[in-house]
Amino acid sequence: MDREFSLNVDGTEFEIEVHGNSLLVDGQPFVIGMENGVLTVDGIVYAVTLGDKSAVVDGKEYRVEAAGMQVQTVAPKKAAPKKKADAGAGSVTAIMPGAILELLVAEGDEVQEGEVVVILEAMKMENEIQAHKSGVVNRVHIAPGDSVESGQALIDIS
Repeated sequence: MDREFSLNVDGTEFEIEVHGNSLLVDGQPFVIGMENGVLTVDGIVYAVTLGDKSAVVDGKEYRVEAAGMQVQTVAPKKAAPKKKADAGAGSVTAIMPGAILELLVAEGDEVQEGEVVVILEAMKMENEIQAHKSGVVNRVHIAPGDSVESGQALIDIS
């Protein structure tokens, strides 16, 4: 076992065991991953920001206290090298490293905010990537089978 601790979330106590990228919460197994403030739990993506005694998950704040957990400080990473296609304001980006399974739009297509535009496989799970705004697809940077990095531009919408 890598680590074991208790976690209190809004008054509810949980026993946590961490084994690599596996997590047992009160004996229930989950596969986890975290990169650049994006947490995946069994392939479901959550935006997470941690504070001293709080966590904001997908915009909702929770009171959090851990007992028996040792925190290791890590020096900040140096700036990552430029990714294949730099993301601009209109770019739909990869939420995590993975492989493109399906591209659901083409250049010139009109898309609506929230529409699924790409299926990304990561951690053996299919993740639906949605358009963050309505508009026209003016550039496609990827094709099915491509490997992508977190934050890499997939399509541009104007």
